[in-house]
This record gives sequence, C-alpha cells and structure tokens, in this order.
Amino acid sequence: MDAYPDDPATLKLLGRIWLEWPVFGRYRAESILARAGRLAPSDPEAFYYRAQVGLALGGDDGESIARDGLLRVLSLAPDYRDAWPLWTELYRGGHERSDMVGALARHAGMYAVDLRRGEILIELRRYPQAAALLDSLRAASPGDPAPRALLARLCYEQGRDAEGQRDYFDALARAEADTADLLWHQVRSIATPDEREAYAAVTPEGREAFLRFFWARRTTDVRDSVNARIGEHFRRLAEAHRVFALLHPQSRWYHSRLWRTLQGGTGAPSASVAISAIQAEIATIRQPRVNDPAVAAGVGPRLDDTSQRALNLEDGLDDRGRILVRFGPPTERYFWSSDAETWRYDLPEGEFQVTFVRRTSEGGGDHVLTPVVAGEAEAAAFLLSTDRPSLTATLRSTYWPAEFRRGIGRTTEIVLFPDRVSATAVLFDTAGREAARDSATNRALHLAAPAGRYFLAVDAERDGQLARDRRFFPVTRFTTDSLAVSSMLVAAGDVPPARRQLEAAAPPGLRVPAGLALRFYAEVYGLASDSGTARYDAVYRFERARTGLLRFLSRSHVTSVAFRRVQRASDPTAETLVVDPGRLPRGHYVVSLEVRDAVRGGAPATSSLEFDIQ
Repeated sequence: MDAYPDDPATLKLLGRIWLEWPVFGRYRAESILARAGRLAPSDPEAFYYRAQVGLALGGDDGESIARDGLLRVLSLAPDYRDAWPLWTELYRGGHERSDMVGALARHAGMYAVDLRRGEILIELRRYPQAAALLDSLRAASPGDPAPRALLARLCYEQGRDAEGQRDYFDALARAEADTADLLWHQVRSIATPDEREAYAAVTPEGREAFLRFFWARRTTDVRDSVNARIGEHFRRLAEAHRVFALLHPQSRWYHSRLWRTLQGGTGAPSASVAISAIQAEIATIRQPRVNDPAVAAGVGPRLDDTSQRALNLEDGLDDRGRILVRFGPPTERYFWSSDAETWRYDLPEGEFQVTFVRRTSEGGGDHVLTPVVAGEAEAAAFLLSTDRPSLTATLRSTYWPAEFRRGIGRTTEIVLFPDRVSATAVLFDTAGREAARDSATNRALHLAAPAGRYFLAVDAERDGQLARDRRFFPVTRFTTDSLAVSSMLVAAGDVPPARRQLEAAAPPGLRVPAGLALRFYAEVYGLASDSGTARYDAVYRFERARTGLLRFLSRSHVTSVAFRRVQRASDPTAETLVVDPGRLPRGHYVVSLEVRDAVRGGAPATSSLEFDIQ
C-alpha cells in the first residue's frame, strides 16, 4: 500500500485481507475500501466489499455501511453478484427505499430491474407510478407471472379486491414460469409447517394447483365470488411491514444461536447469581410479569427455535408483525412500557395471550416473543403456525353428510343435511378448483363429484350470524361390479321408503323425537341376480351408548335384527327398515347395516349412522 497508495486494485486487495481479521481489522478494511471507492467511483467491486465489511460488523453502524455500499453497487451494476438479495435483507425505511428507486431508475428499460423498482414503489405506496410501470412490464412479457402478481398486490392493498383477484389468478395461471418463486414469497408468511414442507416438494408444473388449493382452504365466505381472505392477507402484510418491520435484521440475535443462549434466549437461567436469585424470589411470591427485572434480563422461559428466527429474517418482521399477518390486530393490547407489551386473542379455540419484549440489542431493538406466564409459549406456537380471517364465525351450526352412487357412472352424490339455516357448500379438488357447489335454505345440499380427496367448505347464516366449517372430505367410490352400501338415512314419522322423501324429512343434527316410528334407508349396489331375482341378508345392529358412570360399569346394549330379502333384482336396491314407536328408548345410538349377497357370496358390505333419540 505504501508503494501504491492510490492504486484502487491494491487497496481493494488489502481491504479484503483486513476484512478477514477480527473487529479491528474490519474497521481498517472499511477505511481502505472507502478510499478505493473514491479513487474508482465507477467500479462496483470496492463498494461491494465495503458492504461486506458492514455485514460482518452488524449492528446499526454495520448496517449503515452495508446499505451505503450496496446502494452504490446497484446504481452502477444492478445485477452485480448477490448485491440485490443482500440489500433486501437489510432494514429499509422510506428514505432507503426512495434512494434505491433513484438508483435503479438509472437502468430503466432493463426488465428485471424495472420489476424490482415496481415492487419498491408499491412498498412506498406510490401506486400510480407502480401501476404504470408494471402494466408496461406485463405487456412486454405476457408469460411472466411477476408483473401480474405485483399488480394484484397493488390492487389488494388499495382494497380493490375484484381487480386484485383477476390479476392474481392470471398470475397463478403462469406460476410454472415463476422462477423467482415470487408467488410463494407473497404467501409463505401464513403457511403452516406442513404447507412449507409440501411446497418444497412441488414441481414448477404443480405450483398453480398448490397455490389455488392454499387459498381455497382459506376462503372466508364461499357465498362470495371474491375470496376476501387473499386481499386481507396482502393488507395485513403491508400493515405489518409498515409498523413491525425488523429494525435490526443483521443483529446477532437472529443469526447466532450461541448469542441467544448467552442472552438467556434458550430458556436456560442466566449464569448471573444475582439474576438467578431474583428469579427464585419472584417464583415464590407471584407469577412473573413482563416488567420484572428478571424477565427483562432474559431468565424466563423462551421460544428459541432457530427455524423461527430464520422466518423473522425471511419475512423482515419482528414477532408482532408475524402474528399480525396471521391473525390481524389482537382483541386486546396491553403496553407495559415502550419495551414490552402483551397481546390477547379471543378465538373459537380459546383465549391466547403472548408477550413481547425488546431483546435484540442493548437498550432497544426488535420485540421478541417472551413467555412470562403459563400458557404463553403454547399460545405463541399456535399463533405462529395457523391463521384466521377477521370475519368471525359466531354461529354454531352443524350438518351431517351422506353419500350415494349417482347413476351407473363413476360419480358420487354427496348430500349434506345442515341445521335449519341458509347454507352454501363448495367442494374443492386438490387443484383448488370448484368441483361442485350448491346453496339452499331449509333443505339438503347436493354435490356430485368423482371419487377422490377433496376439501369441503360449508358456510351457513341465520339472523345475520355466520357459521363456517372447513375440512378435508374423501368422496367414496361406488363400483358397479362389486357389492357396496350407501350411507344410511333416518327420519321420524310416516315417511315413504324413497330417498328424496327421506332427505326432505331428515332430522337436523341427527336428533329424532321420541315416541315416533323411525324409518332407516340405504341403497345397495352391485347385487347379483338369479333369474332376475336378488337374494341378500340384511343385519341391523343398534348399539346404545352408555353415559355417565354406566359406561364404566356395564357393556353397551346391542340389539340385532336380521332379514333374508328376496325381491326383483334392481340396481340400486332400496333397503329400508321401520322401527315401531317406543322400541328404542331415548339415548345416543350407533346403527350399522351389514349386507351379504346370498347369490354371489363373498365379503359383506357395511354402513353405519349415529343418531340421538330425544
């Protein structure tokens, strides 16, 4: 260096050598690389390694150095090495984003660079500028989903959900070309652990189906043509980044498990004898509170999952932001000081409370989940692995399903019997597309689909209150060449032995009144015939469930009724039974039907039904 004090190449080499030394060497590297940058202002290399110095130093000063270096690199060469992803991992407020927009604007016309600029303009809420830029990119590259995905985000953030959904599903239709995984990055902050694992195994061809199903499972209200949950997600995400962005993403707290351990991050007590004594004293007097010195010092139980800390960096959010994206604002929010707060959510599953304390730097930093009372660690685990729409379902409504073969093809008819409410049911296939839909008030819902695995969404309404049910639903396959029995139906009173009449008389919640005759009905498929005659054995078993102490002291009572049926062959064959009034006392029952073909022989087919007599 003494021989060549003004040679940028020499200075860059020397700076890289000092960069490998401990902290003192890194500060020396910073001054040397800064000089190299001044001598060669059009060469991005010196600025890139100066940014590396800042990343190595960490903390506020290090981040400032890194941001300045990467800004200079990207203004000179927007595709230089990994400068762009490194910049996205740093804290960036409005000022930093505006500076980057200006730097990238020097390269206007480069497709990838303009795409980045459009995304930052959305983050700055400069929506008209972003829309104009992204519209031009969509026209320039019709097969790329990225401009459409960003336009969808732009619309959703402004509350224009119908337009957003149009652009979003246009983007999903092109998901195979999403080489940067932008569509996944937009939603991963609410994914469950199972969904993250599943997406890691998805092929490019399977991305559209995965993401469509991702949102089908989260449909807020299936009666609406627009899935409000998608727009809500993007608005929550924007608000979380506005209010709860990581202040210190390069903090050793997020990058070093050892550092968290030394700070009390793993739940192990501090080595400090004084703090341990305080902890013991608190434990003998009362439950610890968030503003206790021992809790603030890090001696309480901690959530220290390294993968969770990685998700903070991935999302660019502190723990409050990550929960806000999943569940929205808390039901109640308590501020203990500027450094600690507690959130409480009232959910259908119960009450969940979590506490946050600033932990990532001395005297400040980001808020970190810090359980201080019993149950908070479990609540945090639940809130960080699930999500909910803000539209709360307050109505308790039930339904029961039955399945029948439809015609002689491969289609199964699913009949749903809801409470006396206005209800809509949608069956989604594994590609997230509607396979069947029906709406009705005070009647059964009918859905038809081929056998397979589906996701069933049922929404019901009564007096302005909404009930919501979501579950996986396997649809049974009824073949035409082997014996099978449909689901069973039950109705009280004088009901003809025909499926449609029994459907109309089916009891809500499978609760039938006492003192009336009961008719049971099922359809038998695939019976063999002998000269046009079908012969089969039907055995009904009624098992009454014991309640209270009786269920431990005695066995369940089972009543069996058997018949040999001989009748004209047909497919399907209606199998029905009437139980006279009073033969079955009040209680909870499981009735099973076993059918054995007396012509062909072979294994029997069975069906069962649970119901209550009240």
